[in-house]
Amino acid sequence: MTPKARLHIHPHRGPNGTAYIVGEKAALRALADALKEAANGVVGLEKVSLYTSDGHSYDIVISSDIAEEEWQATAPSYDKSSDPTKLKSIKLYEEFTKS
Repeated sequence: MTPKARLHIHPHRGPNGTAYIVGEKAALRALADALKEAANGVVGLEKVSLYTSDGHSYDIVISSDIAEEEWQATAPSYDKSSDPTKLKSIKLYEEFTKS
């Protein structure tokens, strides 16, 4: 059986770096749909489950509801101290989905 919707996100490793998204068409469409929902939705949050090349699933949580104050206080993704789970919208999402 071939896993479906495989996608890898390779983050940039420093300033002015290059990030890569590599995926099958089905995975790219699922990610695109989730991005559109997060951007256009009232809540500004969306989740999509995809698979890595070894067949393991993982979730991508997308948030468009980040306040300017949080942007200013958030470390860049390549910084080891960066932790998206500290963002208010992500915290609320995780608390809500635990229920």
